[in-house]
Amino acid sequence: MNNSAETKNQLGQETEYVTTYTPSLLAPIPRAIQRGALGISKDALPFRGFDIWNAYEFTWLNSRGKPEVALAQIQVPSQSTNIIESKSLKLYLGSYSGTKFGLQAEVVSALEADLTLVAGTPVSVTLLSPDQVQHNGIVPTAGQSLDLLDIDVDEYDWNPDFLVRESDTTVRESLYTNLFMAKCPMTGQPDCASIMIQYHGASISHEGILKYLISYREHSEFAEQIAERIFVDLMNRCAPDTLTVQARFSRRGGIDINPYRSHEENMGPDARNWRQ
Repeated sequence: MNNSAETKNQLGQETEYVTTYTPSLLAPIPRAIQRGALGISKDALPFRGFDIWNAYEFTWLNSRGKPEVALAQIQVPSQSTNIIESKSLKLYLGSYSGTKFGLQAEVVSALEADLTLVAGTPVSVTLLSPDQVQHNGIVPTAGQSLDLLDIDVDEYDWNPDFLVRESDTTVRESLYTNLFMAKCPMTGQPDCASIMIQYHGASISHEGILKYLISYREHSEFAEQIAERIFVDLMNRCAPDTLTVQARFSRRGGIDINPYRSHEENMGPDARNWRQ
């Protein structure tokens, strides 16, 4: 049985919301195109990392037809062949809403199998209950905020020239901003995020980092690619000994994405922030 409905959005466009499990809704986007432009070889990635998706509106039916709800946390390794287009992910997850599953483990198995096929590498999925999500709560971003710096800004399209070493003094810093915004290349809609940069090496100008991150405001690129561009720009311009870039994007359509790229072996804690 296909329980689909067509809904018009405010622009008069029709989107079909399928409520019967439909893996074919997922759409892959190759990582290689953007990575090639950044000089990143798939055989020698300069970082480790993951893309973590949190889907807050995930629901399905149990064997008796009663709705179940959970936060679906999806972890896609950065070495995957493809990223997953966000609207296709939303529609795919929505297709579970009218589908019966006997056990929660069957839901996880279906999610992991489908997402692995599209990403081109094993994807892991965890379903968190509402109580677990509430218990985990919201955690402040670690480090020093750049947002109170008193600066003049007049560039809003990606400009890596702002990234400069401040001195040769070696430091270990954790810096972040909540002022980041870029544009979705598919819809043109704003994508807001908190960006955290941790590095060890020659001191980098804080004003320069903030101006650089603000310069993405009119730039169009996928969230995963933005994290990698920031990583590569910092390495090319400032050459820190070690570097970590983590982006926590605001929810759109009930889903947020959190790319993490690092020299470090193990990822730090995945902590939800105030806008998620």
